[in-house]
Amino acid sequence: MKRPGAPEHQGRARSRMCGEMDDQPSRQLCNWAAFSGVLSWLVIATLGAIEGLYGRTQYLGDAISYLNVSHAVSIFDWKGIFNPMWTPGYPVLVALMRGSFPPTAEGEWYAITLLNWLIFLLAYASWRYLIRQCIEFYQPTSSSLRNHPIAVWMTCCVFLTGALCLNNVSSAYPDLLVTALFILAAAQILSLLNRTTVTSAVALALTLGAGCWTKGVFLPFSLIFLFIIFLACREKRIPWRMLVIATFVYLLVYVPFVAGISWSYGKFTLGTSGTLNYAFHVSHLPHWTNWQGGPPEFGVPIHSTKQMLKDLPVFEFGRPFQTTYPPYNNMTYWYQGFHHFYSLKLQIIALGRTLYFFAAIVRANPFLWVLALVLFVMALKREWRVSLLGMVRRFWPLFLPAYLGAVTYMLVHVEDRYLSPFCLILGLAPLLPLLNAALPSKRTLAVFLMLAYTAGAGAELKAIDGPTFRAAMHRYNFHNDPQWKLAAALPAYGLQGDDAVAVIQSGNPSYRCHWAYISHLRIVAEFGALPWTLEPWDRTRFDHTVEPADQNYGNIFWNKLTPQQRKQVIDSFRKTGARAIISISRPEYPPEAGWQPVDGTLAMIYRFDR
Repeated sequence: MKRPGAPEHQGRARSRMCGEMDDQPSRQLCNWAAFSGVLSWLVIATLGAIEGLYGRTQYLGDAISYLNVSHAVSIFDWKGIFNPMWTPGYPVLVALMRGSFPPTAEGEWYAITLLNWLIFLLAYASWRYLIRQCIEFYQPTSSSLRNHPIAVWMTCCVFLTGALCLNNVSSAYPDLLVTALFILAAAQILSLLNRTTVTSAVALALTLGAGCWTKGVFLPFSLIFLFIIFLACREKRIPWRMLVIATFVYLLVYVPFVAGISWSYGKFTLGTSGTLNYAFHVSHLPHWTNWQGGPPEFGVPIHSTKQMLKDLPVFEFGRPFQTTYPPYNNMTYWYQGFHHFYSLKLQIIALGRTLYFFAAIVRANPFLWVLALVLFVMALKREWRVSLLGMVRRFWPLFLPAYLGAVTYMLVHVEDRYLSPFCLILGLAPLLPLLNAALPSKRTLAVFLMLAYTAGAGAELKAIDGPTFRAAMHRYNFHNDPQWKLAAALPAYGLQGDDAVAVIQSGNPSYRCHWAYISHLRIVAEFGALPWTLEPWDRTRFDHTVEPADQNYGNIFWNKLTPQQRKQVIDSFRKTGARAIISISRPEYPPEAGWQPVDGTLAMIYRFDR
């Protein structure tokens, strides 16, 4: 509820801050505050642009799937837009931005880079808004502190590590947008508690609804934020009508999304991403591509890719989809009919694995080391420890959603990009005691935190984005990537946009088919890509299981199959209507007649006559 007298006190605070009392030190502080605010935006914008331009050189599996949805948006393919696995929020933005650039692979690349950079700036604007709401939540008369140079510097350090290093401007995923919306929702929760208005409740609901259109995981996030409003109502901090209004507006935005994906899926669903990822990472359903059924507890799929040779991993999947790589881009279809189950034992094992990977993420990110050290040091000094714990309790509406959001991922699967919004909010905890003017040794704490956060941010940028900055210095961008070179070379061999091809992969999974996406080719068959129970990069040092999917299928094709078997594979591919076979790797010996090396690459091509 609105606090009496706040505007008057805020006015006096601003007067003191900006030197309206003809106080020279106050005017200098105001000038530094204005300069530091502008400087922080320049630093954020510049580093974000560099990482966006040089941080990636190709699209990976999830990115290609989202981009296929964006092309469905461009042609109003409603079935493709409401893909139950890949939500349409981010692809819609990509489609809109792409329309302002040349219709080329490079044009799309720069369109996505600009879009992600703008999302990055939105995330920083949300972050500055959150800082202001935190200060007003503690003491409305201190709102001008958000522009204090030291506060701006330290919060800028936190943002760079969380949104630029744990997350990326360069990645063509919706995770950066998820981070921006989560931070904005956290700020709006505090805004609702600071000033209980219908506008605040509606704004929060719209943010939560937009989040659900952006990524499926925002459904549990939305329930968490609505739960926070429920707890605030129980404490009588805000009236119950705020919860009713927020829930009603949220459902107005969310229900059309559920209706769309349920229509596309053929039955009611809230989205299949969470269900499939739980089955993959917790229950160990063989996953990603070419699952033919089994083990018995999982049953068999209603639809499955077609295994064309009984004793060899040759699969065909040219219909019913026209996407780059249907087994991954349209995963929901191929897994429809699997049996979902819950096992407490498997859940505990999965939690142990995610904790192991969380520790690995901490080890790989120096700022998280520094944050742990800062919390440890503050716990040793009694007045700092008491103030820190008091602030965490007071700011429970801020920290509880971050904690529960992290737990949501930890129960299934965790990656550094998923943890970005939670680490950002956690990074604010040591700074909050500085709001307490009566805190003993406040200046000492401020100096300690400023030095620690500066060192942590610098080490983080060097460790995580150092390769990106070196690439920028040497002007090494996406054009230098081998998959771009492969895509650029294929038209010389008669391949054109929308042609069907078969593929023989090397050691990388088939869904990392950047070359096919930017060439507008459709992979309709492949040799290899058996499903994993647990991928190599998801195993721990305690788990060295070797699976059939771990094999290098290019090596198998060229070095372990007989010439007769290779001919059987080629004849099978011919029946799919593929224009050519692309082998990502070359043999060490001269291949059979019909194979040609693709100039400037390590790939081979076998063309079929029309």
